[in-house]
Amino acid sequence: MTAKDKKAFLKNELFSKLDIDFIAEKAEIVSAEKGRTIMKQNSFSRCLTFIIKGSAFVYKINLDGHRTIINRLSEGDVFGMATLFHEESEFPSEITAESNLRLAVLPKEAVEEAFFSCPDFAKAYVTLLSEKIHFLNKKLSAFSEGEASEKLLRWIITASNGEKEFYLPFSVSKLAEMLGIGRASVYRAFDTLSEKGIATREGKKIVILKP
Repeated sequence: MTAKDKKAFLKNELFSKLDIDFIAEKAEIVSAEKGRTIMKQNSFSRCLTFIIKGSAFVYKINLDGHRTIINRLSEGDVFGMATLFHEESEFPSEITAESNLRLAVLPKEAVEEAFFSCPDFAKAYVTLLSEKIHFLNKKLSAFSEGEASEKLLRWIITASNGEKEFYLPFSVSKLAEMLGIGRASVYRAFDTLSEKGIATREGKKIVILKP
């Protein structure tokens, strides 16, 4: 584990609670090339994975085999919590590298050891799990409720993280797939939000006019 890897861990609210030497000893550093599927329904490991560098898409596989983007993970994000302690035989989604990835993998046994040795880590873990539940509830609303402009607005609120300006992290086509609507519908939804003075789009830059 390099000095840059350690700095990345210290910036993360969850792992900043742990002794960095413990992480360095227990975590395995792995790489994944762009386009590689890291976890899928019938092929996954019970581990907590931290993205040191790069980004990945989280897909939900529908009954007809179609893949729908439900989230995008980037540097500093953690995944694998859904199956770490739940003895499910399948992973609930599919995670594919959007770019080349550098990952740190903590096995289930190491996470359990950290719970016992560091109560602050256990508390931060529960907090993060709660945040993920709320995030998924918002995603369900975005998929199932309202017109295209309402779905887009819910996504903007989530993606902006409280900022008035941010950049679309992927193409409009990817956004359309994530929202479960057509590409043309996304453009019309942006026009609707602009006409209502709620938000505007200039290329990949999105400006929230009414925070």
